[in-house]
Amino acid sequence: MPLTFAESDPDRLTKEAELRAVSSDDLLALYKRTRAAASQARKAHDMEALYPLARGMKTIQRIADERGLIIRAHHLAENPSPSGRG
Repeated sequence: MPLTFAESDPDRLTKEAELRAVSSDDLLALYKRTRAAASQARKAHDMEALYPLARGMKTIQRIADERGLIIRAHHLAENPSPSGRG
C-alpha cells in the first residue's frame, strides 16, 4: 500500500513515528510503491490522488535523509552528511 498524507493529516505524527521504525530497505520499498501509485495518478490526471501521494513521497525522502540516505527517482544513495548539506 502506498503512503499518503492528507493536507492536514491528523495521523501524520503517528505515521512518521512508524516510518522511523522501519528498515531502510522497507522504507525504499514503500517509496517505490508510493512513487508508482503517484505516476499512475499523474498519467490519469487524478490530482486528488496525486497530491497525497506526493506528500507521502516527500515525507519518506525526509525520513531517509535523517538516516543519511538520499532517495532519488530510481535508486538509493548514501548521503555523505545526514543533514544532506554536504
